[in-house]
Amino acid sequence: MRCLSIAAVAAVVSFAACKEPPRPVPPKAPNTELILGEYERHPPEGTTAIRFRADGSVRLAKTRALLDTEPPLAVGTWTVDGTKLTLTYEQGMCAETPGDKAGVYNVVISKVGIHFTKVEDSCERRSAIDNQTWWRLK
Repeated sequence: MRCLSIAAVAAVVSFAACKEPPRPVPPKAPNTELILGEYERHPPEGTTAIRFRADGSVRLAKTRALLDTEPPLAVGTWTVDGTKLTLTYEQGMCAETPGDKAGVYNVVISKVGIHFTKVEDSCERRSAIDNQTWWRLK
C-alpha cells in the first residue's frame, strides 16, 4: 500500500514537472486608457449610457441610442488619477448648483465594464451610480 501511494505521488510530481510554465500576463493598461469608450447600466438600475472621450469630455444620455441626440442628460469632463474618477458636469443634471458639479468615485475598470464606488458627491442624481457596474458598449 505504501509503495502505491509513493508511486501516485511520484506520478503527480512528474506530471506537474512536465507542464509548461505559466505564460506571462501582459500588464493592464492604465485607467486613463481603459476608461475610453461607451458604457451603459442595465435594468433594474436603469438604462443610462455614458461616453468617455480621450479629450477628457463625458456625455450622459438616457439610453445608448440617445448618446448623440440633444439634449443630453449631462455634458462635462472627466479625470482619472489611479483609481479615482472625477466627473464634472458643466451642463444638464448636477450643473445647476455649483457645489454639485463634481463627484469623485473609486473605479474598477476592465474590458468588460466599470464599477463605481462613491467617495464624495453631493449630487443625488449622479450618486445613483454608487456601487453599480456599467457595461462596456464599444
